[in-house]
Amino acid sequence: MTRSRDPLVLSQHWHLDCRIEAELPEDNVVGTRFLINALFGSVAFAAILFAGWLAYMNINLRYQIRDWDQRIAESRTEVREVQRMQHDLLAEAKKVDNAYALMKSQLYISGFLANLGRTLPPQMNIDSIESNDTAVAVRGNIRESFEAAGSLFSAYLKQLGAEPEIGPYFDKITSSDFKRTNDNRIIFEITLLRKPPPP
Repeated sequence: MTRSRDPLVLSQHWHLDCRIEAELPEDNVVGTRFLINALFGSVAFAAILFAGWLAYMNINLRYQIRDWDQRIAESRTEVREVQRMQHDLLAEAKKVDNAYALMKSQLYISGFLANLGRTLPPQMNIDSIESNDTAVAVRGNIRESFEAAGSLFSAYLKQLGAEPEIGPYFDKITSSDFKRTNDNRIIFEITLLRKPPPP
């Protein structure tokens, strides 16, 4: 249809062309209104799909929450039983730890004698060792002059206190006797006070 034609001029047709061309629809292959409608329709369709996906996820999440709540409710007695067993296990573990602490803090006579013999200077002899729950008494003699024996004995007391296999087991290591006897022997006595056992 051409728009340059005068509508009042008669054509080969027998009637007048009374069309109002400004109001006629567009004769494009794809109209502008169709494109706008298609665009907004696709946006609306995408929004509906997104809302549907959110609704599905919400329903799925609610179902999973309800399912896990039901499982928790069903296994509540088992959980209580496991917690009771954990409590009992912790109590038993504390007993084992306390027993180990007691055993570790004990002084074994065989190890004590071996370490005492290892640290003893060649000029010193041990005559007797007595032990009770609170102390160990070591008695012996020194084959040196009185002055040399005094310095050797003092150094040995310090060495016993610093010895890692002896010192940590005792609160105090002191000389309870150091003297020259009538037959010119130099005798000594060392008292080692035991540490109290842990509670």
